[in-house]
Amino acid sequence: MTDVMDTRTETRRRRKAERPHEILEAAFAEFSRNGYAVTTLDQIAERAGVTKGTIYVYFDNKEHLFISMVRELMKVTLDTVQEMFDRHEGSTADLLRAQFSFIYQHIVEDRRRREVVRMLIAEAPRFPALADCYHEEIHRPCVELLKQAIQRGVDRGEIRRSAVTECPLVIIAPIALVDVWMMMFDDRYPLDLKTYFDAHLDLVLNGLLAKPA
Repeated sequence: MTDVMDTRTETRRRRKAERPHEILEAAFAEFSRNGYAVTTLDQIAERAGVTKGTIYVYFDNKEHLFISMVRELMKVTLDTVQEMFDRHEGSTADLLRAQFSFIYQHIVEDRRRREVVRMLIAEAPRFPALADCYHEEIHRPCVELLKQAIQRGVDRGEIRRSAVTECPLVIIAPIALVDVWMMMFDDRYPLDLKTYFDAHLDLVLNGLLAKPA
């Protein structure tokens, strides 16, 4: 009898630990289907199989839930790119190649992340706080990771200071173009992402490095 009770207790604990992730998955499904403005916490709760009150146990409000959903989508990728920097012992060119390759595989080609970007573009005029949170939680950390890699190259004499190093946004601008292109044209004019990636990386390295890559 004790073993059965222990098993039930462990099952309840596991289900409770999984609940925030289940709510975030339900939130993504509802936000993607209806948009941020129309989606309600009641709809998300119903899809997640919980009460609306349960959502408030983990998230303050709808905005907090949305940003937490975005953070969950990006956290592993950002942590991995940081770890690549921390562990890298070779040239900065090789570091940038590795980081950009990972970013293309896990961010650029991620349809779920692109759906979030689509929602933000659509909703930002009415809900600027969402865009501000995205900037602070996702966009700014991405730029800081890039600045970190660039500074490493400058310190090692591998990257020359230029207008590009002072404005690293131009380095990642092609990723924004991919998002827009795939949202608008992918079904009719699909991009060759391998060729696009090679061109983007060539542009980055030859725009930054003291010697051509």
